Amino acid sequence: MKSIYFKFVIIYAIIIAVGFLIFGTVLNNLTENYFISQKQTQLVREAEKIATGLALWYITGFLEQDRLRFEIRFLRDYLNASILLINKNANVILNSDEQVYIDDLNLRKIRDKVFGGEIAVKKLLIGDIIKREYLVIGYPVVINNHVVSGLLLITSTDEIRQTLKMYNRIIWLITLFEVLVVLIITYALTQRIITPIKKLAQASRKIAEGDFSQKIPISNNSDDEISELVSSFNYMTEKLENLETMRKSFISNVSHELRSPLTSIRGFVEGILDKTIPDEKRDFYLTLVKEEVIKLNNLINQLLELSRLEWGKINLNLSEFKIYSVIAEELIKFEKRIEEKNIDIDVQVDEELVVKADRDLISRVIHNLLDNAIKYNKVGGKIYIYSEVANGKAYITIQDTGVGIPEKLQKLIWERFYKVDESRSLENGVGLGLSIVKEIIKLHKQNIWVESEEGIGSKFIFTLDLK
Repeated sequence: MKSIYFKFVIIYAIIIAVGFLIFGTVLNNLTENYFISQKQTQLVREAEKIATGLALWYITGFLEQDRLRFEIRFLRDYLNASILLINKNANVILNSDEQVYIDDLNLRKIRDKVFGGEIAVKKLLIGDIIKREYLVIGYPVVINNHVVSGLLLITSTDEIRQTLKMYNRIIWLITLFEVLVVLIITYALTQRIITPIKKLAQASRKIAEGDFSQKIPISNNSDDEISELVSSFNYMTEKLENLETMRKSFISNVSHELRSPLTSIRGFVEGILDKTIPDEKRDFYLTLVKEEVIKLNNLINQLLELSRLEWGKINLNLSEFKIYSVIAEELIKFEKRIEEKNIDIDVQVDEELVVKADRDLISRVIHNLLDNAIKYNKVGGKIYIYSEVANGKAYITIQDTGVGIPEKLQKLIWERFYKVDESRSLENGVGLGLSIVKEIIKLHKQNIWVESEEGIGSKFIFTLDLK
């Protein structure tokens, strides 16, 4: 198995090599174009001087041919470029360097452009056996607005190529040095990374075996991704430990709560079948069986609903509706329980407030929150329901004057199967109501939170989009 260090070295070396290769290629092209452009600009400028000076004087008879040859040879050495004069027939009438030869086809192309009054700029491969690249500048010699001759300046691009080769050598030397530095730095970094990763691997194996107590120490002066990973791992193990505890508690609670009604149902049914229960009481006990079955059915429905929400199996059916009407409908469902506990309801919700959400799911949210507000309220208590609009959202609050939730437990109430009062029976739920509420609000991409003080009451606030 290849080590992380080896993989890092290979990856970094490839990245640097490819990076410098791309950089070198781009730099080479840019440098070549720059130098050629500079050379081209210089030659055009010098060609203009020669065409309007020496060449013009020679053609008009003010300069002898020998004197002209002497001058252009001096300019040839100064410019490092051959200088030619051609006529309309593309014949060379003067050449500062007899070794430079342009084939007839290219010469005619340059001739056509120059005698058309334009400046010609071309790159040509010149040579009989070994072809070399040359930059050719053609400039018209004009008398009385007529082109009488063409001036050619021809220079090799070899000098530019040599300069580029020197740059390339420097680039590759820098690349080699960078690779060596990267190898050293990579070794130091990987050693720092590998140690906590090995600890993570060992702890992961322990967790896979069911030991959720694994914790990895974090360096106090470290604040990087590895530390964040270790911190997240520790957080995960803590959550898994809590989840395992809640799972065991849930299995214990549900097993007990299922056993009790099932035992009652079995007893009642057996009593009816073996005639232990007299016929005149059969309907009464069948009603009890029906109530127990309803409780079991509610529990199973809650579990299925939470499962569908968590796995994203529920699609939102968004619509615009008045939130007041939903609250009113849910309050009617709890009318009997509210009267039994003599709870005072104070509703201050804007009757015209329209929100955009899944009406059925939001009904479920309000139902569960009202259920808790009644369940954990004291006799003669109050429930306040009110709405606010801020930041483009509707804020719905359901507040009770019940037992409240201890601060240390307020984060746990959203967990599946968690109950603040473990002594409560199946009749009072198994701790799924708020988990369902949380998932529904999350599905709407909204927020819900609780503000509570023990002994005073709880306030649940959630947001919804306005229409």
